[in-house]
Amino acid sequence: MMATRARVGLTRGENRRDNIFRALSLVRDEVEAKLAPQVMLKPNFLSSSNQLASSHIDAIRGAIDFLLTTPNPPEEILIAEGGNEGYSGEAFANFGFQALHAEYPMSIRLIDLNQETNWEETPIVLADRSQTVVRMPKTVLDCPCTISMAVAKTHDVCVVTLALKNMIMGTIHKPDRVKMHGFNSHAERVLPDEAQVLNLNLIRLSRFLSPDIAVVDGTRGLQGNGPGGEDAVALGIVAAGVDVFAADAVMTRAMGFDPMAMGLLHYGHALGLGVADLAEIEVLETLLNEVVVPFKPHETTDLQLQWQTADAAQWLPTM
Repeated sequence: MMATRARVGLTRGENRRDNIFRALSLVRDEVEAKLAPQVMLKPNFLSSSNQLASSHIDAIRGAIDFLLTTPNPPEEILIAEGGNEGYSGEAFANFGFQALHAEYPMSIRLIDLNQETNWEETPIVLADRSQTVVRMPKTVLDCPCTISMAVAKTHDVCVVTLALKNMIMGTIHKPDRVKMHGFNSHAERVLPDEAQVLNLNLIRLSRFLSPDIAVVDGTRGLQGNGPGGEDAVALGIVAAGVDVFAADAVMTRAMGFDPMAMGLLHYGHALGLGVADLAEIEVLETLLNEVVVPFKPHETTDLQLQWQTADAAQWLPTM
């Protein structure tokens, strides 16, 4: 039997807030070791109106509830996202995030990363193998502790989109995001080329933007032609851990997919960035095989799974 190298708390229940609190509590010692006086929670606001496709305020409440039970609760919490919205702060307003200020004793700042003015550049590769740069926000890079608060969803390029992708794609400069797919405009995007390139670029940026703590909310997941839409799955679970690859791998399996068949997880595991092989992950409290609910995949999943590329080693980071 292979020795486990990562632990993931997996809780089951209908109450989102309680689920997240309990999932974090299962890995309390590891999470507490990562905390700092300032903690950033990074929700997912794919939409400012579609709640199913976006982080629920009760997920944030569950995380803050947990933070308040730690020996040294953070002095300040940043809730930061570069969401898709019509005006700055629209998602925070529509999903009720302003209510958090009155509910908790510490300072809570809601930050629209689309308004960031201080960026750090890093190179990525395009589909034609030319290079360009994307901009990462100093607000995120300088934060001593980040927590990705993701939603369990299917995706149109990476099969699934979970905690690591949420942290990277929702924080980099919005005009640069399409370039992560390997193209300069959405009209040019084509599979499987963009699956090959996006997985490589996500791994490149994971060196800088991997969250310290990962939470994947699968209370209600989104299936089919995600990451948007309204095809809900009552999965009823939450995964949490300090190894974002392991947390994402556990949720990937719960959604009915093979973690090691995902380009992002495969590369991360092979490079030693995290653990994505379920045989090496200790899943706490809940038996993973008992909560698997196969999600309807995106209609282009067969093309998405053709993420392998012969020149991957040339573009992957060396460890």
